[in-house]
Amino acid sequence: MANSFELVSYINRKQNTNNERCFDAFLQMLESNDRLANNYTMNNLKLDEMYFYNFLFDNGEPVLASGSEIMSDNVVRVMSRYYSFPDYRTDGTNLLDKVDDFYELKYVLERLNEFKLVIWSRDKSPSFFKRLKAGRPDLFSEWKIYPQKIELRYKDNFQSIFYVGDITYLSEVIYDNSQL
Repeated sequence: MANSFELVSYINRKQNTNNERCFDAFLQMLESNDRLANNYTMNNLKLDEMYFYNFLFDNGEPVLASGSEIMSDNVVRVMSRYYSFPDYRTDGTNLLDKVDDFYELKYVLERLNEFKLVIWSRDKSPSFFKRLKAGRPDLFSEWKIYPQKIELRYKDNFQSIFYVGDITYLSEVIYDNSQL
């Protein structure tokens, strides 16, 4: 990773660092026209549920934002409310190309030891997770793909799950436990 990158935790275990650069980055996120743009409003970021909400900066410019959302006492969801700023988006030809080479994810994984299960979820198919596992075994060899979509915390919020840790704790975050 280039030396010009700096990670700033806006939220660190519910402690607000009150960083002006983060506020400016939030404003840029609000201007998003992305498919999930509504997720990036201050009301929908779920900052009160985040263990971390991090911004990565490159020479003061925001690169990405990503959260580690506390789902239960034992389960945390990484890459929550993930946002890649337009100037730093990859062209999409290789979905494993990440401008930060997963630096933010590695950073939080080193600090989430109190959780028994770490999940990464998507509302789309698990194909991306399959490519991650095959293409980046250096990071994801221990991770597994849950065999079916689950209703994550809310009715009709069906998500594919990529996880590491004790899968028995998934029941704590499934809307309808009869799915198990």
